[in-house]
Amino acid sequence: MRRLIFLIVLMAFSLSLASGCKQAAKNVWKDTRRYYREYINTPATLKFQEADASAVEDKLATVYTPVGMALESFRRDMLAQDVFPTEAWVNDMFDRYPWLSGIAVVSPEGDMYMQRPSVSMKSLDFMPLFEEDEKISYRDMRAYAQDNPLGPEVYVGTPFFVDNEMKGMVVAHFDPRNLLHLCPSPARLVILSPTFTLWPGHYVMEETPLETVEWEKVLRRRSSDTESNKYGEFLWIAKYIGNLPLVFAASTDEYPIDPRQLEALAAPAPVRDVPTVPVPEPAAQETEEESSEFEIMAAPAPQQPAAADAAKAIRPAMSDTPEPAPLTKDIVWSVQIGAFHNPQYAQDRMNLLRTFGYSPCLMKLYDRHGQLWHVVQIADTPDKEEAFKHVKEFLGKGTGLDYNVGALDAGVVSRRKECF
Repeated sequence: MRRLIFLIVLMAFSLSLASGCKQAAKNVWKDTRRYYREYINTPATLKFQEADASAVEDKLATVYTPVGMALESFRRDMLAQDVFPTEAWVNDMFDRYPWLSGIAVVSPEGDMYMQRPSVSMKSLDFMPLFEEDEKISYRDMRAYAQDNPLGPEVYVGTPFFVDNEMKGMVVAHFDPRNLLHLCPSPARLVILSPTFTLWPGHYVMEETPLETVEWEKVLRRRSSDTESNKYGEFLWIAKYIGNLPLVFAASTDEYPIDPRQLEALAAPAPVRDVPTVPVPEPAAQETEEESSEFEIMAAPAPQQPAAADAAKAIRPAMSDTPEPAPLTKDIVWSVQIGAFHNPQYAQDRMNLLRTFGYSPCLMKLYDRHGQLWHVVQIADTPDKEEAFKHVKEFLGKGTGLDYNVGALDAGVVSRRKECF
């Protein structure tokens, strides 16, 4: 009997002990979870604190953002193009980015597989894109800025491959000034490459602190900073296209300005499709080869009566026959928005102009070498000043397209002009 009672007591004690251990284990697990949450895997919390942007930060954001967004979209489209482009892709790029000057496909030896437009007033140089750069792979996008006498030109190239072998580059190029129609205040925006100024705004660059910065060294260490001198402060930010950093800067302080800088916006010197401008009548002793063939008209000539222009015989650069145009005094000034060998490209340009409210006309003309061009124009007038009024109106629409003003024989225009 005593043995039975002992066994019962022992079992009761064992049960109570097991029950206590289980409860203790539960308590330990709860504590472990609490400490884990509190000290090891603390839930994230966001604490917002108001931070007012400075006036110069607001200014840079305002003038840079529209330009930067367009460049970033363009960069992504170019980065994805690692095969030979189709005509549809080229047309789409011109539609999406009307500020482009041209698109080409170039071999490593400099051979041109494709180029649109096929003629440029600028001397284009694609070969620096093929120079070795130890900081990037041969498959990477690369870019460079050219200091051209007719205005800066930025080249962006993406290698394309056939059977995993690089055959050349798809290159898009543009004058940075063509982007300024996107900017709400282009006079306040400065754009620089590491080696020269692409766009000075309305500032006298020698009076700004940006002029003395050694950008190639600075950009190795920083992508944004301020530069100051006795006049005030500029805030700048660098954005890369391929291996080319473009620096955008703005200031709210008053620096010495040169309003003539803005004339580049009213009459830029972009890549033009074909020159159609007058040639002074050669003197009797001059030969055909010795006379100047083209006169670039990036801005209006000094004002003079239209009658004085009409009284001067010129030799137009284009005619309605393959033979060189004869001298004439009966001229009109043609405002042209492109000239193309391919008639479909001319139709594409006309369709684009219609979206901006124009009723463009088409003329089939020959240059002095007998090549046929499909010339798209928006106006022609015997008054040079009136022609440049049309140019200013065109630039005000912000199309981003290039233009050319040239002198043509009035009879040729009346015979060849077709308006749709």
